Amino acid sequence: MKRERFAIYAWLVLAYNLFVVLWGAFVRATGSGAGCGSHWPLCNGVVVPRAPEIETLIEFAHRISSGVALLAVVLLVFWAMRAFPTGHRVRGGAIAVLALIIVEAMLGAGLVLFELVAYNDSMLRAGSMIAHLVNTFLLVGAMALTAWWASGGRALRFRRQGALPWLLGAALLGVLVIGASGAVAALGDTLFPARSLSESLAADRSATSHLLVRLRVLHPLIAVVVAAYLLIVARLVLRISEASLAAARSLTVLVVLQLFAGLANVFLLAPIWLQLVHLLLADLVWISLVVLAASALQLPALAQPRPSDAAWIPGRA
Repeated sequence: MKRERFAIYAWLVLAYNLFVVLWGAFVRATGSGAGCGSHWPLCNGVVVPRAPEIETLIEFAHRISSGVALLAVVLLVFWAMRAFPTGHRVRGGAIAVLALIIVEAMLGAGLVLFELVAYNDSMLRAGSMIAHLVNTFLLVGAMALTAWWASGGRALRFRRQGALPWLLGAALLGVLVIGASGAVAALGDTLFPARSLSESLAADRSATSHLLVRLRVLHPLIAVVVAAYLLIVARLVLRISEASLAAARSLTVLVVLQLFAGLANVFLLAPIWLQLVHLLLADLVWISLVVLAASALQLPALAQPRPSDAAWIPGRA
């Protein structure tokens, strides 16, 4: 019973952190990142800002929600230590979550202290956003994996799995690349909004446009290629593992929805609400892929695939 409650709590922590991630994106999209000035952890030099402007309220609320997330993760680690024995994978997952959320806080503090917020259009800001996005994905993935293990998932096994770990690893890397290009595209949309689709497309091709604008075109191209690969991988894993059925189907549906959301983002000129939907779908695609990979790789090392599937996994035995 104690472990079942821990599993529920772990999934709730994951859900809450998705909310925190979306709120952070709202801070960026509304240009509210400088709402507390260049102060951290204080807000405009005080603990609680008085007579704050709307940008300050938005940024301060994000800091409060991030603090609650950190406390929730500390409890997650403490509970894991009580509910699972030494060396258990859930313990390791919880510790990884704590380490990653600390890095997340440090990255967020760096954005504020170095003033890489609001309308800063430097490439340093773009690079810091990519680092922030990648760490966020790793954090969310670690949370999902910890919750999945606590829910009964077995330890991962990479030996005697043929090319499957490499195929899944390439899929995970591909999603990280999409996320990185999406972070740059979102920053470009925020800093250099277009008034019409034709103006947006012209700016993408113009040699006089800011580099952040010219880089936007890479995101949909990368997204289409990686999405096709994800659909192939989901189909592949679905053929060899009934344990991955739900995750494979979820991944397939989410990838298709994400493609439509991305297309809508282009035609509607990336309104804030749609940017948040797009980011949420990206996080859900990542979570589904992490669970799919874990489910597929938990197969016993000596398990043999069905003869009809052997050709799909080179070297799997």
